Parts: sequence; C-alpha cells; structure tokens
Amino acid sequence: MTINILSEDLINKIAAGEVVERPASVVKELIENALDAGATSIYVDIKNSGQDLIKIADNGKGMTEEDARKSILRHATSKIKHTEDLFSIETLGFRGEALASIAAISLFSLITKQKDQLEGFNLVLEGGHVISEGEVGCDEGTIIEIRNLFFNTPVRKKFLKTDAVELRHIIDVVTHYALLHEDVDFKLTHENHELLNAPSMENQRSNVASIYGVSIAKELLEIDYEDDLVRIEGLVCKPLNSRNDKTQQVFFVNNRWVRSKELTDAVYEGYKSRLFVNKHPIFVLSLTLNPQNVDVNVHPQKMEIKIDQIDEVRKALTQSVVKILEKHNLIPLIDLESEALTMGAQVRKTYTFEPSAQTTLKVEESTAFYSDDSFSSNSNSYSESYDGGSYVTPEEEVIEKGNYGKISESVKEIEQVVEKLPQMKIFGQVHKTFFVAETEGGVLFIDQHAAHERVMYEKFMKQFKDASVDVQELLQGGVLELTAAEKVLVEENIEELARMGFDVEPFGSNTFILKSVPSVFGRLQPRDLFHVVLHELVVGRNTLQELKELIITRMACRSAVMAGDELTINEMTKILSDLQKTDFPYTCPHGRPTMIKTEAFELEKKFKRCG
Repeated sequence: MTINILSEDLINKIAAGEVVERPASVVKELIENALDAGATSIYVDIKNSGQDLIKIADNGKGMTEEDARKSILRHATSKIKHTEDLFSIETLGFRGEALASIAAISLFSLITKQKDQLEGFNLVLEGGHVISEGEVGCDEGTIIEIRNLFFNTPVRKKFLKTDAVELRHIIDVVTHYALLHEDVDFKLTHENHELLNAPSMENQRSNVASIYGVSIAKELLEIDYEDDLVRIEGLVCKPLNSRNDKTQQVFFVNNRWVRSKELTDAVYEGYKSRLFVNKHPIFVLSLTLNPQNVDVNVHPQKMEIKIDQIDEVRKALTQSVVKILEKHNLIPLIDLESEALTMGAQVRKTYTFEPSAQTTLKVEESTAFYSDDSFSSNSNSYSESYDGGSYVTPEEEVIEKGNYGKISESVKEIEQVVEKLPQMKIFGQVHKTFFVAETEGGVLFIDQHAAHERVMYEKFMKQFKDASVDVQELLQGGVLELTAAEKVLVEENIEELARMGFDVEPFGSNTFILKSVPSVFGRLQPRDLFHVVLHELVVGRNTLQELKELIITRMACRSAVMAGDELTINEMTKILSDLQKTDFPYTCPHGRPTMIKTEAFELEKKFKRCG
C-alpha cells in the first residue's frame, strides 16, 4: 500500500466535513466572525433553506485586501498567534478553518471594506479556487454570499434533512446569538419573508421579549451572580411557566453558544422538586469564566467545551437558580387584566383585605393538633370555635388581631428578603381537598395534599442533610419477608438505609426485622413506608444514594394528608404555618402548585359587576 500526500483541494473538502455539517453550520461560523469584527448589525438572507443561498452582511470592521486573500486560506486567522494563545481564547473564531472549508464546497463571494478605505475588495471562489477578484464600491463591513452549498460533495448534500428541519436549525442559530447580544440588530429572511427581526434593545429582558414574546419575557426571573470563579447572568422561568420541550434553553460561556449536559443538569438541580413531571424550564444564561479555565478546542464546530473546576461552576449555577426561585413570590395568578383592558375596562381595587377578623398563622408546636407522627384525618379530639375566619385553640391562645404578618421570629428573618406567603384569612375546606382563604385583592385556593407534601419533603430533606433524622423506634419490630433480589438490594444499601432512619437487621434467610423508621412520615405504617423505599430500589435498579431524591418525594407524597381528608381550622393553619417556613412553598416536590390566586376582578367579571 502506497502512502499518498493529499492535495490541498481534497484536504479542504475533508475539513469541510468537520466544520460544515449543514447550512446552519455556515450561518453560525459567519455570524461568529461578524461578532468578532465588532458588528452591531447582522443581516442573514437565505434561499431554499440555505442550500441555494446564504448571505450574511455585517457592519463590522471589515478587512484589508491582503487580509481578505488570507482569510480563505486554511489555518489563517487573526485570533491566535502562539501555542499558548489556545489556552486563553477570548474570541468566537480562532481555528482559521471556517472560510476555507466553506469556500471549498460552494460558490463563495466576499466583499469587505474598512472604515478608512475608499473602496472595498471583492473575492470570488468556486470550489475553493479563485475565479475573480478586484475593487468594488460598498459600505463599511463585510458581505459574504454562499451559493450552491455542497455542489461538489453530493454525498453530504444527500444526507441533509428536510427543508423544514434545515431551516429550523438556521433559525436556532440566529435566535440564540440574538438572545445574548441585545446591543446588536439581527434580521433573518427566507425567500424574501422575514423570519426574525430582533433590533437592539436596552436590556436582555426586552431582547427576549422581542424574540420569545412578551408573555414569556415578563414571567422570567433575572439572575445576577458572581464569585471568584464565575459570573452568571441571564433569565430563568418560574416553575409553573416551564414547557413540554427544551427548545428554549440557551447557554453561553464567554459569549459563545454552547451545549453542555453538565451545565444543563446543574440548572435542573436548582429546580429540583419544583418542576412538574416531564416539564422543562426556560432559561437564557451567560457564564463568564477566566478563558484559561475553558477549553473550546474540543471539536471543530466549537459547540462543545470543557471547563476546569466544573464541579464548582455547577454548584454556583445550581445555587444561583435556587436563590432566585426562593426570592420571589411564585403563587400562580389568574390575571384578566389584559383581557379587561382590551374590553375597555380598568382593574379596580374595589375590595379591600381586612385582617381584623382573623388571627395570625402562628401555631406553636405545643398547640398544634396534628403531628407528623400521628395525624388523624378525621380527628375531632378537641373543641374549637370558628367565626368568620378566626379560631381559638383549646389553651385559649388568642393572638392580637391585626398583627397577621408576625408569624415567628425565625420566619421574620426570611420575610426581610421576601414575604413568601401572603396575608390570608382561612375560611375552611372545599370538597375536603382545598383550603379557601381571603387575601389582598382576591381569594386563595390551597391544595392540602400538595402543601403538606412540600412540608414533609423539606422537613425530611433538612434532617437528612444535617444527619439528624428523627426516628421512631418500633416496640415490636416489623418482620419483612423479601425475595432474593430484594435481599441483595437491602444488603447493598443497609448503611444508607440507616442514615435515612430505617434500622434493618437480618433475621435469617430472606427475612429482616425493621426496628425503626423516620418519624416525620409517621402517617404511614412502618412496613408500608419501608416498601415505598424498596419498590423504588427494585424498579430503578440503582443504589439508594442515586434514588434518594425520588424515594424521599414518594415517601412525602404517601404520608401527606390526602384529598378527602377532613381537616379542622387548626390543622389547616398548622400546615400553612409549616409551609411558610419551607424554602419553596409554591409547589409540591412533583412541581404541582400548592396554591393559586383568583383576583376579585375575576369574580366581578363572572357576576357581570364590571363594565
């Protein structure tokens, strides 16, 4: 076998296979070049989903005639000069392959002009070979036209997806860079039809509104976090505004659009126990790190990166999401304001909230009449008087009216940042499933199961994190007869089970004795509680450590009060008092809302009192 030295033409086509996967790859490379050139206006025009024409015009710095000639040569770049430059890359482009690779598989035209030049320079290539060049009149900046993409690589063209798919990939590229650069005008047209028009905006929220829509942008929460390692800026959605897909999730690292499972997982970790099943958050996040800590030279397409100290970066990202979610009141609101304004009506605050006929939500542990260990859903073991939202405990503990906000000293500290739950006056239950309470400007409906489930979940998670799980010793140990497979799982996880409050001892063959369970879930029978854990281990075929979050969520769900359980006012108040003390009282661990608010105006409209 003879070893041949490949021709430059063949080398360029091979390189093009790595850099130019589809028309969207061309658009991405050229937009990044325009941004590196300082462009504040980028116009993208395409035909036949980019196969017939890709034209990108920018108002960047432009190039000299000499640099224009060099730009279409392989490994020619202005971004790096020395080996050490690879370890501190601050530009989007740097490999010097893009233009040469694109020109090798298309009819390529470049027109460029710098600010101080009288005329621009035009260079035309076909299949990588120059066919014409010369001076031309043009504006400052660069215009690149790509025609007949893949005309000389039919195999690559054959494997393109449908026109709709290829067009969507192009839209994604332009959209993502438009999301980050609010100070740059972006415009995308296809077959003379405008697909995207994102003019420069004063801030990122306005920019997102112009691209994703006002309804999405106004519900996003702003993150601004910085430590010694990373700066995190951007917007994330409220849990209840999450989507069924992941199409509106965008990461930038040092202004580069990247895909990173590690960073995405860190965001999801921040939403842990707040997202509904199969829902996905919206986020546009930009991370700024020391360029020396980021390796972007992983793949020619530069979408994949490696980050030094990734664990610390992930932790910072998760914490920034957690903090912003905990900082805001996230009670869902049925808002007819926009509809009312369309009808010519104005929202009126006709009904005022008067807390004088109620007490605070303060219920000391000694005066609570349900406990996590021995809750009775139909308990009437004590007397109470209830009048207009007020209640009196058996100890006649009457709290001064009008001081509703003073829940407890410990909660006060949290309320200095944000009042998690609004002031409310509890009236009772609806269908033994929802609490009803009056609040400022409307009515709150609280899902008793979701609210109690959040309380139980956070109590146990805190105990588990602090290694101080309260256990209930069983006077007569429960006998567990397991299958051989279940026995193996229990033996593998016996130490972790003990950390969770399950003291299990072998009792011969496939039998074990259950001697204690975590007391926070006392509503469930001990063996039922253990079988919740065992079921998840069997189904998941994972270790308890890996399934910890899922198992704790299941136990909280099974042990919380259920729809159909009849509760007293004191029991409702105790649940809400505990809910106020949680880190995130707005959803259950599965992501369902714990409460929603209906405005008084909604009621006015339904009863035709407005207009």
